[in-house]
Amino acid sequence: MAEESKDLSLMVPAAVGSCDLMNAVVRKAPPAHYILKIDSYSFLLAILKIKGASFYSTDIFEASGYKWRLYFYPDGDKERYGEGYISLYVSIEDTSALQLGWEIDANVRFFVYDQIRDEYLMFQDTKRLHEINKECGIAQLLDLSYFKNPTNGFLFHDKCVVGVEIFANIYTGVGECLPVPEKFYYNPYTWKINDYSKCANVLYSEVLVRGNHHWKLRLCPKGDFGQEGKCLSLYLELVESEPATRIYADYKFQLKNQESGEDFELTGLDVFSSSTPSWGFSEFLSINDVDDSSKGFLVEDALIIQVEIIHISAVKKFS
Repeated sequence: MAEESKDLSLMVPAAVGSCDLMNAVVRKAPPAHYILKIDSYSFLLAILKIKGASFYSTDIFEASGYKWRLYFYPDGDKERYGEGYISLYVSIEDTSALQLGWEIDANVRFFVYDQIRDEYLMFQDTKRLHEINKECGIAQLLDLSYFKNPTNGFLFHDKCVVGVEIFANIYTGVGECLPVPEKFYYNPYTWKINDYSKCANVLYSEVLVRGNHHWKLRLCPKGDFGQEGKCLSLYLELVESEPATRIYADYKFQLKNQESGEDFELTGLDVFSSSTPSWGFSEFLSINDVDDSSKGFLVEDALIIQVEIIHISAVKKFS
């Protein structure tokens, strides 16, 4: 069931001014993670005055997999310009178990209970927490005169209730980057296959290096993947790759015409990885065209294939 909430700007008395509550909404559901009930607001103020303190801190509680503490300033956090307001903060506690350099994106909702209408004012603050800044909160949460007015229900019969919900995601620093493609100016790799008519069903070229990666060509003279006896099949294969690495590469195949110089070529742009290391064309060129001596591709039983890897962009992991 969706939370019941409403815009507060239409409900604020003119004497208060909607600017004090412009970031608040009204909700029926109580805060999910922690509630602080004060049965005697005046007693709390007396205790803080005796101790020379300005805030009440709760016990540690857990929310979103982390440990927190709620801080309530019943007379405002004057050091952070909260005089004349009530102030609420949460701080993350016991961070020794977190990894070095930890960061946490915290979406925090603070609540003040209206005891007359049985509903909550909800305020939201979002902050990235880290070793230097472990606290999130609002110094000017609610105007004290508005808070103390008994007709508003927040401080009623000397009682008040505040609370908090915390939704936090830790920043692990792990991700990936797709860099600008690197342009290569290598000469095309040339693969000459002699005694072509005597070749096996699958041939592999020697390994070539482009962009610090190792590649080879795979040729199926009789075709594969449904093209057996119909088309010559030609592929570019990534020889070695880390399991999580993806490499975007665009390439050009040429079947050299040894007589007219009018080469046959096809280009591709594909993503190579350990799971899909091979890309190319099962229907590169018909076997009839290759075998036809008048076409100029097969001369003295030799076939010449070239490949040019034009650009490479290797996805890089970072942490």
